[in-house]
Amino acid sequence: MCVESVKSEEATLIESSNDQLDLISPYFKVDETKYGGRGCFAYSLIPKDTVIASCSNPLSSTILREFKKEVCSLCFQYFEGKTLKFKLGKENVGSQFSLYFCTQQCLEEFQEHDIDEIYLESLLRVEEWFNKGLKKPEVELKEPSKEKSLIEHIKNEWNSVKEWEGSLERTKISKRQNMIPRISDSEYTEVKYIIGILFQYYKYQQAQSSEQKFLKDCDFDERNQFELDSFEALQSNELDKVNRYPYLVYSYVNIYKFLKLTTHPLLQKFINTDSIRNIIGRQLSNAFGVWSNVIDESREDKEFFGYAVYPTASFFNHSCDPNIIKKRIGNKLTFTTLRDINPKEELCINYGYSTEERVEVRRKDLKEWFFDCACTRCISELNQI
Repeated sequence: MCVESVKSEEATLIESSNDQLDLISPYFKVDETKYGGRGCFAYSLIPKDTVIASCSNPLSSTILREFKKEVCSLCFQYFEGKTLKFKLGKENVGSQFSLYFCTQQCLEEFQEHDIDEIYLESLLRVEEWFNKGLKKPEVELKEPSKEKSLIEHIKNEWNSVKEWEGSLERTKISKRQNMIPRISDSEYTEVKYIIGILFQYYKYQQAQSSEQKFLKDCDFDERNQFELDSFEALQSNELDKVNRYPYLVYSYVNIYKFLKLTTHPLLQKFINTDSIRNIIGRQLSNAFGVWSNVIDESREDKEFFGYAVYPTASFFNHSCDPNIIKKRIGNKLTFTTLRDINPKEELCINYGYSTEERVEVRRKDLKEWFFDCACTRCISELNQI
């Protein structure tokens, strides 16, 4: 498929997503907020302890490399650091690389969602080329030159990628392996998340196929499509993130080159600079952390395992006095009201920081999500200072 047709498919997804956001839940609608951006607002009175939304599995997820043998690749189960017994590998990738699962059931469910082991092979390729990259010298991320504006710098760096792709086309396939860059642990985590989204694009494309046999075998149902549509409607915060940490532009370019040189051939058609930048940008303020303590994620002794993207759950804004609570059981998220909700009232969760901290500390921490918290509690406490 040519790049133009891929962009056309993405445009179709975006158009349909804007029409479907109000269908996320019968309890609320997604609408513009008075302070900017979008939020979720109750249609009518919602009683306390009502489950207003649930997500059965993420559109994509990624586990930190240090926990890849201890956290289930499907349900995120963790057994206090023990290596999981059930694993999947592929002979042509290397027997030493595997995905780990807590039960045979989780392993088989992962296989059911895969198509011709494309997702499995893609993830194992990441493992393989990450390890090979460790033999190469580590590249230190540098700060961009102050002689140019950041926007100009970002534009120049991504334009250089187009020149790199031109040289790639002139390079023999046998020599392209030498061009695969070394990636860091954080880039490894990002790459695995991106692979998951690319695979969802592939399944979406295949689900549109007229081949009835594939349509029968493909598990890309209406829920998958709804989540992917919602993903396309999420805001990208790539520029905000790079503005705060300018060196990241080099990291994102490095990730792009790694993907371009190592990703499964059937996913290559979805890899272009616009798509990868959008995929990265949409998780920056929309992903949900996968933590060790699923009962109480506010505890300080919890461990961060990775993150997962649940697009239809990404429209809840933050409040330091939330009226709904998020709970995770396995890889399923549920959102439940903490009190009665009035009609047209905004539904808000706590993004994970302790609500016991002083307002100045809370607001500083929450800047990682690119906003200044202006919930009623923060405004009240600021007025008392």
